[in-house]
Amino acid sequence: MKKAILLSLFLAAPALAAEGAPPAAGRKIEIKVTDAGFEPREVRVKKGEPVTLTFLRTTDKTCIKAIDIPAEKVKNFELPLDKAVSLTFTPAKAGVEKFHCTAMAMGDGKIVVEDRSAGKRIVLAASLPL
Repeated sequence: MKKAILLSLFLAAPALAAEGAPPAAGRKIEIKVTDAGFEPREVRVKKGEPVTLTFLRTTDKTCIKAIDIPAEKVKNFELPLDKAVSLTFTPAKAGVEKFHCTAMAMGDGKIVVEDRSAGKRIVLAASLPL
């Protein structure tokens, strides 16, 4: 009887641990702000999965000193010179989300949000009697 209870607890432990665990950190993407603008200009993420964008502005010769991501309700996110700053969010719907400088809406960055089910292949296997 004790063995059955211990076995049950052992098998249930991963499920119990997962309930109190923090959500996965998600994908991390680095974006530099240079004389040429955002590098890369386009990033791809999955709908419903957390993403952290880390921005590093390496030049003062740009208007991109703060950014907006309207679809994520991000406004005037400051990008200090030579200091990485991160922004984490979870895209709620598939499509293209634009980001740009706060000052003049320039820079034309894109976050392509793909549906998580897109691109997945389903493999069907059948067992046949030999």
